[in-house]
Amino acid sequence: MVQRRRSSRAVGWAALTAAALVLGTGAGAAQPGPGPDGPDRPGIERMLEHNAERLHLDAATRERIRALAETGREQSEPQREALHALHDEMHALLTSDAPDSAAVLAKADEIGRAETELQKQRLRTMLAIRALLTPEQRRELVKIHEEFRAEHGGHGGPGCWRDRGERE
Repeated sequence: MVQRRRSSRAVGWAALTAAALVLGTGAGAAQPGPGPDGPDRPGIERMLEHNAERLHLDAATRERIRALAETGREQSEPQREALHALHDEMHALLTSDAPDSAAVLAKADEIGRAETELQKQRLRTMLAIRALLTPEQRRELVKIHEEFRAEHGGHGGPGCWRDRGERE
């Protein structure tokens, strides 16, 4: 009985530690990158800029893409700040002597909701940018993305378009 309780307690602490590590890394990922070429630029914006010639993007379209991306970054800034604060709150909960599991789990739910809203904002920006492209440009962009996935192990990072068919 005592061994079972110790084992259960060890599993609980391991789970809390793992949660702290996972949630802690999310806070850094949600932070804006340095300047307009930072990692927080929407993936589609980076991909379009890098492949502007291949996609035959004119200067006006490129400027509209930059403007949409900037607007998206500005609109998501309060969400990123709020998410960072939630991660700080989770850290405080998990580093207390006796974390309250109900409070930790409630905070995890709150973080999940905030991350979902931030992801929706990124998707709105991506869809607005894609709407500027012609059907031919969108088809070529899909090819470019497939090439990127093949070169980088099959995933394009946060906010990318993922082909779920291969997982089913």
